[in-house]
Amino acid sequence: MRLFSALLLLFTAGALVSCGQKIPVDALVYNGKIFTARGEQEFTEAMAIKDGIILAIGSKEALLDKYLPADTGGIDLQGRLALPGFHDAHLHFWNGAKLRRQIDLRGLTSPEAVLEKIQQAANQIPPGEWIIGRGWDHELWKSKQLPNRYLLDRISTEHLIYLKRVDGHAAWVNTAVMRLIRYDSKTPDPPGGKLMRYPGSTEPTGVLFDSAFDLVDNIIPKLTLTQKYEVVKEALSYANSLGITSITDNSPADLHAVYAELFKNGQLSLRVNFWIDYVDHLDSLRRHFSKSEAPPEFLKANLVKLYADGSLGSRTAYLQAPYNDDAANTGLPQYSFLDLFDRVKKSDEAGFQLGIHGIGDAGVGLILDVFQALQQQQPRENRRWRVEHAQMLDSLDFARFHRLGVIASMQPSHCITDMHWAERRISKRARFSYAWNSFLQNDVPLAFGTDWPVEPLNPMVGLYAAITRQDTLGFPDGGWYPGERISLGNAIIAYTYGSAYAAKNESWCGTLQPGKAADFIILDRDIFSAAPEEVLHAKVLETYVDGKRVYKREEGF
Repeated sequence: MRLFSALLLLFTAGALVSCGQKIPVDALVYNGKIFTARGEQEFTEAMAIKDGIILAIGSKEALLDKYLPADTGGIDLQGRLALPGFHDAHLHFWNGAKLRRQIDLRGLTSPEAVLEKIQQAANQIPPGEWIIGRGWDHELWKSKQLPNRYLLDRISTEHLIYLKRVDGHAAWVNTAVMRLIRYDSKTPDPPGGKLMRYPGSTEPTGVLFDSAFDLVDNIIPKLTLTQKYEVVKEALSYANSLGITSITDNSPADLHAVYAELFKNGQLSLRVNFWIDYVDHLDSLRRHFSKSEAPPEFLKANLVKLYADGSLGSRTAYLQAPYNDDAANTGLPQYSFLDLFDRVKKSDEAGFQLGIHGIGDAGVGLILDVFQALQQQQPRENRRWRVEHAQMLDSLDFARFHRLGVIASMQPSHCITDMHWAERRISKRARFSYAWNSFLQNDVPLAFGTDWPVEPLNPMVGLYAAITRQDTLGFPDGGWYPGERISLGNAIIAYTYGSAYAAKNESWCGTLQPGKAADFIILDRDIFSAAPEEVLHAKVLETYVDGKRVYKREEGF
């Protein structure tokens, strides 16, 4: 429907121009530099907008000859840069929104610093209540050792303490939680998960991997729909302030109702490509989602998520050869080939697109094996299968991505976080890790996101990482495996058009061109002519969705 409306609007505008009449428009964006994302160096000077749709782009003079903006419809860029709105291709919006109200442990460089934050919370929360946090990372600690429950027991044996690792693939709990879920020395590892145990013993340490902490997630008290609404609405404003106008969100299924209610109330300020975890009753879930009043260009749920493995940080990513710092371990595959194939086939036959988490070279290879087998069994074009993260590859698999038309959905900021320890895990195999340029050289579509709250939501961090492969302090000189850097233009395309393409949304957003939605942002500086570190510090001044301003930066901030 939205595409038809855009075509009709363009046709009507063309007819008026042919009659010599100026066309009334809602807004004219001018007096600056507009990156359209239609190519690595594609810019224009001005943009005419009507009913939330871009009618034309070109020079200011040419557009003023044809279009008549409303009295208050001039958007003067004052020499600044405008870009398409960012589409975060991979995040966990509910987890990020919750974290803004939980204990944020990201960036803490010692277990003592983590425990200090937990102690502060315990001093304010009554015994028997939950203390929930996320973001600890033992790779930032001097010891590099995983923690244990007795450290948390020093804080409290009466509170229920539950702390997820930064990557979301490990959790650290105290003894009170272990007792509540009845985990002890006799508990076997669950399918797709693992209980960390003390060396030479069956006693669990209190660190749980992947499915082993599902029991904890299931018993934590749930917020009401009204409470979730307020948490999400607050986070939407935060996302808009960073220039985000679309997201592909892997959150619990019940969050769809929150988005639908926000749209109904005129408060859904970005587009949501809702991404559901695999379940056996996909058809009934689709029917449930279809009851939403929101049009698909604002809220749709056609993407299913599965996991092939875990993460490098937790040593659960599935590798072809053992970890360099854990010689008996090749990671934790979540499924056999047949089990993964069965779930992919069922999802595909139910009409869903697939986005499968794969980090290790064996994990990514397994996903490609499954995709290849299904394509041979049931050939079809334009499935747009996605591998999420695609962090570590066998060098032969870039060509397989291309042959199968698989999208690499990646998060550049992972590279500059992980590079400080990745080679301890995988040594020279890091050469084909976070390999954005190799993907582009093999004509593989790239879609960029953040994996928020694993990494910061700010897209500027991802752009900086993609063009420098240096951390925020400029380490290492020249970048880590600098041959995998990409240009700023290509990085922005991956964060706009590439993400829209990966969501099958490119017909209405992702680029700034006639017929597309007027989703754009204005920056405080021209990052194309600035030094790389200036990209990291660039600020969004205004954000527009469907031609409506959803964010304006206050002066002095």
